Amino acid sequence: MCELFFDLQTYRYIKNDMNNVIKNPMKLIVVLASIVLFVVAAITSYNYLYHTLPPEQVAIAISYSPDTSCRVDSPVYMLIKNDSYREIISTSFSLSVKKQINSNNYIQLLEKNYITDKIIKAGESYGGCWPYPKLNTDHYVPEKLMYEINTKQVAFRD
Repeated sequence: MCELFFDLQTYRYIKNDMNNVIKNPMKLIVVLASIVLFVVAAITSYNYLYHTLPPEQVAIAISYSPDTSCRVDSPVYMLIKNDSYREIISTSFSLSVKKQINSNNYIQLLEKNYITDKIIKAGESYGGCWPYPKLNTDHYVPEKLMYEINTKQVAFRD
C-alpha cells in the first residue's frame, strides 16, 4: 500500500509540473533557448581553439644571412616556430622580396612559394637555410632588400 501511495504521489507531482510547463510555455522556451545557446557557444569555442588559434600561433621569421649561419649557396634563413599545442606536419608560405624606393614606396621584385614537410612538435622550432630566390642580383644588393612572409598555410596532425 505504501508503494502505491508513493507512485501515486509521484505521478501527481509530475502531472502538476507538466501542466505548469504546458500552461507557461515561456519557461520551456527559455530552457530550450539556453540549451541552444550553450551548444552554439561550445561549437564556436571548439572551432576557434582547434582550427583558428593554432595557425596564428605559428610564426615564420626570415633573414638573409650568407656569412653567419648559412652557406653561400643557401643564404636565406627561415625559422618556423610552433607555439601552438598541436603538431605541424606541413608548412607552406610565400616569400616576398622588395626593394625600398623611398620611405613609403617599395618595388615588388619577387614572390616565391616555399613548402616544407618537416614535422614540428608543439612548442618546438625548425630553422633551415634555403636557396636564394632567382632574381637579378646584378642590380640589387641582397643584404639591402626586404624579405617578408605574405601568406602562410599550416597543416596540423589530427
